[in-house]
Amino acid sequence: MRAKVLLPILVVVLVLWTVQGLAGSLYSYINENGIRVYTNIGVNRTDLPDAETRPATGKIRNPYHPLITESARQFNLDAELLTAIIQIESHFNPRAVSPKGCIGLMQLHPDTATRFGVTDAFDPAQNIRGGARYLRFLTDHFQGDLPLILAAYNAGENAVIKHQGIPPYRETQQYVRKVTDLYESIKPVSEPLQSTQRLNRVVLPNGSILFTTDGN
Repeated sequence: MRAKVLLPILVVVLVLWTVQGLAGSLYSYINENGIRVYTNIGVNRTDLPDAETRPATGKIRNPYHPLITESARQFNLDAELLTAIIQIESHFNPRAVSPKGCIGLMQLHPDTATRFGVTDAFDPAQNIRGGARYLRFLTDHFQGDLPLILAAYNAGENAVIKHQGIPPYRETQQYVRKVTDLYESIKPVSEPLQSTQRLNRVVLPNGSILFTTDGN
């Protein structure tokens, strides 16, 4: 009887260990049937829907993690949200300058930098702190409504107020989608895999590996 009880637990542990071992090259997406699928074929492959591919490792490698964590804690924000914004804004390039003159990791406009106490927008610590402080302001102003917060970060809060929602700017609409998708893909999973759930491993003809909760 004891062996029968331990066997299902052992199977779940082995499956989770296998998935964790592949985490360095594992990605996930939701297929057309609403099933979460895990794969090792990567986010840049053209044989997966572009809008659905995302890293499933829960991490983005960057040298500014301590600074991001510090600012997130100081301004009561999710570090993963700051990370997603930096990735989309500058790809972690502290010397980035946009055609509109926005500067650094979080692409602060000079007026915004001055407004939130940034004297050197090329300095990673100041840039992240200023961007986080601005994001905190937007979070409070728009009462935690993430799409509006992101739209305001991209287009300015006055544009969001004027249009009473996300402005009809293609750039802003794409920005909101990209940051949201990335943020959702890297933030910690709130609910762990339950013992009643089973991951099924499927090897495709091209050698790609899929893990899915769908048993069919």
